[in-house]
Amino acid sequence: MRFAPIILPAALTLAACTTPAPVTPVGPPDVTTGTTVVNVTAFYRERIMLPPGHVLNVRVEDVSLADAPARVLAEANEPIVGAPPYRLTLAFSSAEIDPRHTYAVRADIRDPSGALVFVTDTRHAILTNGAPTSAEIVLKSVR
Repeated sequence: MRFAPIILPAALTLAACTTPAPVTPVGPPDVTTGTTVVNVTAFYRERIMLPPGHVLNVRVEDVSLADAPARVLAEANEPIVGAPPYRLTLAFSSAEIDPRHTYAVRADIRDPSGALVFVTDTRHAILTNGAPTSAEIVLKSVR
């Protein structure tokens, strides 16, 4: 008991110096070679809890052409359960990615009747031109 003041700090110091276990990437279990995975975290700043029935919609789009509609590469709809942040993983064929094009991810939340409640108001570049394969999206209220 006399050495406890010395042993406890030494043990805590050694525990802090250990390396953490490697983090494995999150993705669907059926991801194979030739598949690109995009991880999206969406949240809103309002301190409200949405009632059941609201749906989060996330899309990966090719936004290269300014005078044409964006081409959707992947889309996921997820019912909202609980409080934000909401995480989604989208997977699609890597063959659909052209390194010369620009890609972005966007999200929105709709109420049970389909009306917009929250929407993306900024561009979140992904995949090409040095952009990451994940995005954190802050949704803005439309009201």
